[in-house]
Amino acid sequence: MRLVFNKSLTALSVAALFAISSQANAGLIKNTDDNLIYDTESDITWLTDTNYSKTDGTDSDGKMLWDDSKTWAVNLDVFGSIEWRLPTWTEALALQSSSENFGLFDNLPGDFNVAQYWTSTENFGSTDERAYWFRIDGSSGPVITQGTAKRFTWAVVSGDFANIQGIAGGVDATVPEPASMGIFALGLAGLAYRRKQLKAGK
Repeated sequence: MRLVFNKSLTALSVAALFAISSQANAGLIKNTDDNLIYDTESDITWLTDTNYSKTDGTDSDGKMLWDDSKTWAVNLDVFGSIEWRLPTWTEALALQSSSENFGLFDNLPGDFNVAQYWTSTENFGSTDERAYWFRIDGSSGPVITQGTAKRFTWAVVSGDFANIQGIAGGVDATVPEPASMGIFALGLAGLAYRRKQLKAGK
């Protein structure tokens, strides 16, 4: 009986740890219309198309100056929203932590891991005008925004846009709490232990 109980408890513990790990990694949820991806960590919605400025014909390769990139983003009127913008530096870095899910995105540049994207965040500590860029390999840095400094541009909108607007095909972005999963597993383990005690008392 002890062996059976230990095996059961081990199995429950492994299941709980797996559930906690799986939910903790949840970060990107693709809308079923394939155009929008909700980032649960930053509470923003990304365009699925990582190079939409090329797709919509704004730029031949999608790389633009910072000012042009900001202007393009705020003037976007697509997929039901007119409130697009560049991501902040913090939002961009949070996206990197979900890099295992980048198969969700479309139209990736040739070497997506090192492609540099503009953020809306400026580096106010510099003596000249600079803004931060980011890339998916985890690196980031400021670059002078004047002159010929061009980077890719990627637009976001605040919130879970598809669900907020009730767009057909919107995803359920509710992420189960890892703590709840662990408590549930511990409860099952407690029931198993109680059953063992009852049988031992017979």
